[in-house]
Amino acid sequence: MSNVSQKIVETLIEAGIDHIFTIPGGAMSPIFPALGDYQDRIKVILTRNEQTASCMAEMYGRLTGKPGVIAGQGPFVASAGLFGLMEGYLTSTPMLALADVTEYGSFALHAPFQCGTGDYGGLDLKEIFKGTTKFVTVATSPLEAVQGVQLAIKHAVSGRPGPTACLFRVPSLKGELTAENLARIFPISKYLKVGKPAASPGDLERAADMLLTAQRPVIIAGNGVHASKAYTELVRLAETGNFPVATSYQGKSSIPESHPLAVGVMNMYGEKVALKTISQSDLLLIIGCRMKAQDTCFESPELIDPSKQKIIQVDIDPRNAGWVYPVDMGLTGDAGVVMGQFSEVLKARLKGKPGQDPGKWVHTIQEWKKTEGYYEDPSLYSDQVPILTARVVKELRDHLPPESIVTLDGGNNRVAMLRYYLTRQAGTCFAAAGIGAMSLSVPSAIAAKLLYPQRPCVAICGDGGMAMQIHALSTAKQFGAAAIFVVMNDSVLGAVRDGQKGRPIASEFIDTDFAKIAKAFDCQGVRVKTPDQIGPALKAALQSKDPFVIDILTDRDERIRDKVRAPWAKKALEKI
Repeated sequence: MSNVSQKIVETLIEAGIDHIFTIPGGAMSPIFPALGDYQDRIKVILTRNEQTASCMAEMYGRLTGKPGVIAGQGPFVASAGLFGLMEGYLTSTPMLALADVTEYGSFALHAPFQCGTGDYGGLDLKEIFKGTTKFVTVATSPLEAVQGVQLAIKHAVSGRPGPTACLFRVPSLKGELTAENLARIFPISKYLKVGKPAASPGDLERAADMLLTAQRPVIIAGNGVHASKAYTELVRLAETGNFPVATSYQGKSSIPESHPLAVGVMNMYGEKVALKTISQSDLLLIIGCRMKAQDTCFESPELIDPSKQKIIQVDIDPRNAGWVYPVDMGLTGDAGVVMGQFSEVLKARLKGKPGQDPGKWVHTIQEWKKTEGYYEDPSLYSDQVPILTARVVKELRDHLPPESIVTLDGGNNRVAMLRYYLTRQAGTCFAAAGIGAMSLSVPSAIAAKLLYPQRPCVAICGDGGMAMQIHALSTAKQFGAAAIFVVMNDSVLGAVRDGQKGRPIASEFIDTDFAKIAKAFDCQGVRVKTPDQIGPALKAALQSKDPFVIDILTDRDERIRDKVRAPWAKKALEKI
């Protein structure tokens, strides 16, 4: 074993990374003996393919704030492994891809099998990674291998977090570090000791003036709150000023939706109270949210109109403040730091005063919650067979403990969860909101269970998503991750089929019994056909020490998107 491999593994450990997700192969082989020497400090998770490894790494990054590491052979990390890296790139998740360029030493110019150096006859792996990472480097020597990993970790967690990649030429992992190196290697811990950015005091004071003079202010919390783990700071700010809080889809659960000041998700499929609150507000305090088209009902002026509403936007990336909408004040800084600053400024302003009176605005919103039915709908209580997705969500609300970590997928099941699942604890619901891909929830729940074995970790997906990564059950079983997989199974690609207006093509599957497949992996599984069976199935899954699949037969003709789509979004979609 070369000492460079040992130093790379020690660098990962020093950065606080305690899991690595992988399929070994190619010239990456030298790293694994070193990983074997540190199994008490870094857990090596063998997956069935690089797609699963990258999804698990992405969830690790979301939950810990440390880079989630995927390691493997270059061509496959750069193809199947890009699935999770793309999600992480768009969701600001710290990740680190470690891969070789498979050049077989001195043969790179003659296009050896699998070569990824970018030379004639081969692939250009560095260019492939450039489109889905914020930093990529190619190490050609042992010194560069260690420094490349150190820099990749630093870039992954600095500023707006995101994926990075360090690629290795064969000599970089097989050589030895020597004392003759002109450049020196220092401990990575001091590379990472960089303070989080804060807003300037003058800008904060001016923003506070705007907040305190507004009659109908509202906070819009996005993924930046998750990335900063600033859940306490958000609640404190909201309660200090009695500000109602809406979230983006990706920001769902940045505040418990059961909190009196929470108004739910703003989105084209969002909570009616959230949309009504924003449309009637006179000031928006946007925190860590890029204001995607789907969240703003395709920039509907009936929802947000900068000519009628003042906008303060906080983002760690100065390019994002005033990106979609012009702002009256843009503040650059970490979401948690800036919210803490805001709370202190507001407390000082309100000292000796009765406090920011909730008054008519908050009272009006509470009345809307009653009249509009906050996270309520008759379909939640339906006994229809096949089962409605809304009824599945109601059973999840009734049976999952508040601390459960729930991972969402792509498809109609996502719409049902976005619209009807009410979170009761912050940082418990994570959306596939980057590329929004089907199947992401499955390995994500497994990664969450590895990190939090005492908490229920539940993947919500459709039959399409479950089929794509059903092999992840093998990984869950092998590593003792007793996650729960709730499959809303209608045997169709629901979002696709709904848009085909009664003439389905390439959107219908044969019936697949995922409970039976689960048992083939030595996991537990049950098929649910009627609503009254959902609760008992969830109770059994929560008590199981094995991965547990609940395969629920749902109504393929529910058309939930049409039912819950906001009128403003519907109007916009007709023009697209």
